[in-house]
Amino acid sequence: MLIGELKEQLDGLRSNQEQNLAALNSWQIEQEQVTGQLEHRTKQFNENIKNIKQEMQELHAQQPEDRLYSRAQKMVKLGAGIDELVAECQLPKVEAEMLIAMYQRQSSSKK
Repeated sequence: MLIGELKEQLDGLRSNQEQNLAALNSWQIEQEQVTGQLEHRTKQFNENIKNIKQEMQELHAQQPEDRLYSRAQKMVKLGAGIDELVAECQLPKVEAEMLIAMYQRQSSSKK
């Protein structure tokens, strides 16, 4: 009778152990999936950061050129000539001529 009870307890313990092992395996699979998702998101974030940094570098590289054109436009509005734009803003003569022509068209169309 004692041996029978011990066998029942042992079977119960084995059953509990199997259930716990199954639950642990299920949890491990779930954690691996979550880890995979987090790794994917991290990779996407890093790629986004890389793209944003590249865009910022391009914008910074573009700013000095934009400043020269802004300055050239202001100078044209103040009456600067082609030679002055070429010298002060380091523009090619053709671009200086175009800026002046564009300003003159805008001025004449407003009148």
